[in-house]
Amino acid sequence: MNYYGLRFFAVLLVVFGVVISGVASGDVAFDANYNVVWGDYKHASVLKHGRQARLSLDAQSGAGFVSKQQYGSGFFNMRIKLAGRNTAGVVTAFYLASSGNYGHDELDFEFLGDIEGQPIRLQTNVFANGKGNREQKVHLWFDPSADYHDYKILWNHRLIA
Repeated sequence: MNYYGLRFFAVLLVVFGVVISGVASGDVAFDANYNVVWGDYKHASVLKHGRQARLSLDAQSGAGFVSKQQYGSGFFNMRIKLAGRNTAGVVTAFYLASSGNYGHDELDFEFLGDIEGQPIRLQTNVFANGKGNREQKVHLWFDPSADYHDYKILWNHRLIA
């Protein structure tokens, strides 16, 4: 796997009007570390003096952002509260992806919307040197729309956890 040039992405794809929150950026302002790559600042807003970002979607647009820096390794953390109730067709995702000419590496976490009363599914995928097809779907044992939850990835030259 390519351990150089990882970028962090977070996206919210469009179908229904919902809001999610939560990217704590430590002591550095969001704008110093990330660029909004689609959706305007109506759909990607910065809160709490730059320490938090909120992505929202409606019938016209969603939002997404990407890290300005590339990382050789790191600990990546998203604090997310998913939209609740009848979100079929909505995908909330965060992923790490390599860039450059070394082969494509990527870790995906995609929360698939639900039909009311059904559990939300988490779909994961791993690409190594451009080869994927490692998708797995998990029915979550908790409700990710009830409160904020932390989702973390440790990626270095020895392991991905």
